[in-house]
Formats: sequence, C-alpha cells, structure tokens
Amino acid sequence: MLAHTGDDDAGWAAEDPDRALRGLVLRYEEGLLDVRGRLPGLQKRYRLSRRTGEEAGAIERLDTWQDIGDRYHRLLRDAEAEVLMWDTAPYVPGEVGPAERTALDRGVHFRQLCDPDGMPDEVKQERTAVRGLHVRIHSDLPFRGAIADGTAAVITMDRASQNANALLVRPSPLLDGLVMLFETCWSRGVPIGRDASGLSAEEREVMGLLAAGLKDEAIARGTGTTTRTVRRRVQALLTALQARSRFHAGSEPARRGWV
Repeated sequence: MLAHTGDDDAGWAAEDPDRALRGLVLRYEEGLLDVRGRLPGLQKRYRLSRRTGEEAGAIERLDTWQDIGDRYHRLLRDAEAEVLMWDTAPYVPGEVGPAERTALDRGVHFRQLCDPDGMPDEVKQERTAVRGLHVRIHSDLPFRGAIADGTAAVITMDRASQNANALLVRPSPLLDGLVMLFETCWSRGVPIGRDASGLSAEEREVMGLLAAGLKDEAIARGTGTTTRTVRRRVQALLTALQARSRFHAGSEPARRGWV
C-alpha cells in the first residue's frame, strides 16, 4: 500500500501492510459477524413463511395433462430418499422412463403398488428386474399417484390413461393421510412374483376352506389334521392377513384375488 510522505518532492512511499490494512480487515470482519448473527432469525422467518404458505394452499388443482406431467417430473427431480407410487392399467412395457431412471441412479428408492388388472407378465418381469424399485400387487387401487419424501404428492382424480384432472398435495393432514393409506395398502399387498405373502401350502389350504365358510372341525377333517392344528393355522392366517375376525380372514383372500 502506498502513502503520501507529505513532502511534495519525495512523492509516495510504501506503507506497512499490517498497520495499513488491519483496520480495514477488522471492519469487514465485524460486518460479516453481524450478518452471521442474523442468520438464525432469518432462517426462522423463512421457514415460518413457507409453512404458512403451505397451510394456506395445501391443495392445488391441475387441469391439464401437461401440468400433471410437469409436476410429476418436478416431484421426481426433487426427491432425495423415497418415492411412493400407485399405478394402474394401461401398463406400457418399458415404462420406467428417464425421470424415474435418473432418480434411481442417484439412490432414490421407489415403492410401487400396482393393480393386477391388465398388468402383462412382460411388465411384471421388467419391474422386478429394476434395482431400487420394489413392487407389490394390490387390487382395486383408487387412483394413480406419487408421493416424494412425504413432502408432496400428485394424485389423479380417476384411473384414465390420459388423465387431465389431478391434485398437487403439499404438507398437510391430507398428505399425512395419503401416506398412511399407502402404508396400509403396502402392508396388504403381495410382493410381485411371490404368492400370497409367502404362506405355506398348508396355510393356503386352510385359507381356501376358511374362505368357503367351513368350521374348524370340518377343516380338520378335510385336511386330515387335528382341530388344534387347524386353530393354530387359522390364527397364523389372521396375523398374516391382519384380519380382525374369522369372517374378515375368510373374505380378505378373495378380495386380494388369492383364491
């Protein structure tokens, strides 16, 4: 740094950098510390404003196929950990598209519920082979949709292939309910390529007779076992089916298409 000597004939001379710049550096450091001290308050106000905005607009209607596609792709682009999906017919072979593939490649896991109606074996085989994609079969899914990290969802209003009527759901009790609905359906779904959630042949036999309305004694005679064994297997079925009663256990396999 240069400083004037005060002598017009002598001109300019070098100044000691430590003495010349120390005060300037200290002033900048004080300013930066002041900004740093204000960051927590600014962050709190930012989060509060986002939460207030989300609560005020938890649901946004999407009225065109382009809007639905844009929101869905943004959902996948912003996903960091997990995407939950409902899918129904029509199924198209090779439907794991570039957006899904990009999310899978960066480590995002997918759990997908598929309605078995109209699902070709080719599609089942393709989805079974995709690393990071876990698929279960569940009949009578009410809609198509996706939830990313539990923070946003796109849900169609019907099962049409070119749906132009959907909802964007932001953080809210409704979104929490959609996550709970998915988890309930997931617990009742059958892993793709497996049969009846891994029930043994004996349990499947009892399940069929129970669905037909037979009592324990009749089931025991039909299977050549004791009533005690039948009751043990019925209890195992109640647990596997998450059924509340024998009647529920008898109707649930038919509803799932197992018998």
